[in-house]
Amino acid sequence: MDELSPHAAQLRAAMAGPEQDAEGSGGTAAACARLAPSELGALLPDAYRTLADDQAPDHARRVAREVTWSRVQPSFTAAALTDLYAALAVSARPTDVQYAAAGLLRCSEPWDERALAGHAAVLVAAARQRADRTADAALAVAALAGPDTERSLAALLRTVFADSPLRRAEIEVALATGPRERALLAEDQRYGPALGAWPPLTALAELRAADALHVELAHRVLHTAADQLAALHAGETPYAADKAFTPADADTLGRAARLALRRDEPWAGELLTAVLPRLAVAPTSARTLPSQSACIVLAQAVEEWPTPESIAALREACRVVRHAGVTKKLDRLLRRAERNLVRRPECALRLPDLGLGPDGTRRLPCGAYTAVLTVTDEAALTWERADGTALKSVPSAARRDHPDHVAAARDLLGEARTRLRTLIRSLEGGCAEGTVHRYDRWRDDLAAHPLARGTARRLIWEVERAPGDWQAFLPAAETPGGHPAATAPVSPPFPVPDPAAAVRLWHPARATSAERRHWRDRIAELRLRQPFRQAYREHYPPSGTIGHTTDLFHGHVVRLEAVLGLAVRQGWHIDDGELALPMGGMTARFDLAGHLYPGATGWAEAGSVTLRRADGSPQPMADVDAVRLSELLRSVDLLVSAGSFAWCDRHAHAPEDRQRMNRLYDQPLGRTARLRRAALRRILADQITAGRIELGDRQLRLDGYAVHLATGRVTRDGDPVAIDLPTGRRAAPLPFLPYDEELLERVVRTVGHLMAA
Repeated sequence: MDELSPHAAQLRAAMAGPEQDAEGSGGTAAACARLAPSELGALLPDAYRTLADDQAPDHARRVAREVTWSRVQPSFTAAALTDLYAALAVSARPTDVQYAAAGLLRCSEPWDERALAGHAAVLVAAARQRADRTADAALAVAALAGPDTERSLAALLRTVFADSPLRRAEIEVALATGPRERALLAEDQRYGPALGAWPPLTALAELRAADALHVELAHRVLHTAADQLAALHAGETPYAADKAFTPADADTLGRAARLALRRDEPWAGELLTAVLPRLAVAPTSARTLPSQSACIVLAQAVEEWPTPESIAALREACRVVRHAGVTKKLDRLLRRAERNLVRRPECALRLPDLGLGPDGTRRLPCGAYTAVLTVTDEAALTWERADGTALKSVPSAARRDHPDHVAAARDLLGEARTRLRTLIRSLEGGCAEGTVHRYDRWRDDLAAHPLARGTARRLIWEVERAPGDWQAFLPAAETPGGHPAATAPVSPPFPVPDPAAAVRLWHPARATSAERRHWRDRIAELRLRQPFRQAYREHYPPSGTIGHTTDLFHGHVVRLEAVLGLAVRQGWHIDDGELALPMGGMTARFDLAGHLYPGATGWAEAGSVTLRRADGSPQPMADVDAVRLSELLRSVDLLVSAGSFAWCDRHAHAPEDRQRMNRLYDQPLGRTARLRRAALRRILADQITAGRIELGDRQLRLDGYAVHLATGRVTRDGDPVAIDLPTGRRAAPLPFLPYDEELLERVVRTVGHLMAA
């Protein structure tokens, strides 16, 4: 560029001249954050030269580091790219070739190959020392250095990866492409160096995904891995723990899986189903894996680009894995994958019919008996005799004479339940994200689908009849008894809209108080157990926020073990002493007055919740979508509830916790507890009407006992009362509960126990 801005010129002068009074570390960081992409591209060569100069002053080196650590995406002109290569070649390190390859993708002009050739040869020569780690980038830069350098590097890589056939195949494909395609391959890495790495170019990664040559390679790589694992589990090849694939082959598998899933290739789900579960368990009884690294990298690919089929494969891997450490990692990645599926609405609703008929059943003959898979609200497997007589359990004759048929029926039941769980979590995430579907696809893929129909009918939906005019409806309420005809697709209670009309899940944050009461009453009248908490979902209006922060939860004392455990499952992570949650182009930060680290214990006081944009600037909460903001605050409320309101045996007995519990006891009810109160009002309506139970603002009173609605703590005349509730078969049957919650169930059981005493 011809001219730098004042702050960019100040940075260049600081790297070249004496230390200036106005230039401090804080000023440098602020100036770096304000750099335009082209300005950073112009300054990076100066920064690399300064860092390579052992005689450079300390202040110049400090400024140079700040420039290289900038999180701005650099952009290079042809002249700046040549200058970058020259600067990196001054004192080339093996990893510098990665910056050189990345620079090709960030060059806005045709580069000068003749000017780059000599510097490229120097960088490739340095990269040969770590050829196993820099192969993709070195191949990209070698294409500029000349045919001799390229042939020499290719021969070296074939030797380095002699025991990694998948990686060698990937290299041979790369050698048939040009420098830009090779640089794209180098860019498509799951993890790179954390410090000094340039932000990834996701748009360019999509360009690589469109390359049919790489798609063919990805299919070949995954198919080869599936055949290799099938032979291993069949006993055709000897088993050795973590020896099925080399680390290089595992990286190639990860890239192939990401490419296939990113493009949603039709063969991706089938191949991952053949690969992932077999990677997760040894063919023997050992608690090892054929390749732990390959298993994790494939699970990470599913996390990043989930599809219903790949999630089902990952869930099966979680089921069969025996290694304790890998089990935790896979469970964590599975939860993230299910959350990320809502970002891909084009494939989130794709479900197999599993051979179910229009009535939602499938009959599987098993000798003289028949296994009947039925999917209504849930999936169930029952057995019948030839004359149609129902049986209470699997007949012993079927288990003895037809074990394969029995196993197939149970596997089908397991797959149906797995698909339903994935669908439910995807729909809940879509409710929070405000995902919109076309009416015709919603009707065909959900309302009329034999596997999904029972889930869809128990949820409240909205259809857009006119721009901005949304009408809510509950499919289960459209026929007497709340059970729509099994063979008829669900229709809303108004003229069928245009096939392209928008349909979305109803959310209480968009509804009025009257609407929320109406739908909660309808759910209770129909005795519907919703797939996830919707009608009784906590919601938070933006009126309780000020600017980009809210003190809604300030002052609550929470137990760190409970908060951090739930935070990880919800996608929060610890960042700079606070809990952080990325959400779209923003990050929410929750301050806890305690020393946060993985495994932290003890008590802490909840502070404020703030929103920041991607560039670090404040994000006013009033400008955030009502549903998105409500879901964020709900997530924080659940963390606070888990740490301070959740029932725990020791709350009534541990003297060291009594003072804290008394403080919590005096806190106003949170939204979760208020929803619990609304549910109890409907569950115990007859007893309340009869005067046996008094439901107050914070307590339920019964025969002199008081049950706190936020903690489940029972007292009588102010003294704590220990309640030993029967469990297992001794427990009394529960009445209808509109949603699943451990504390709600405990309060209801406590009330039943006290009434029966």
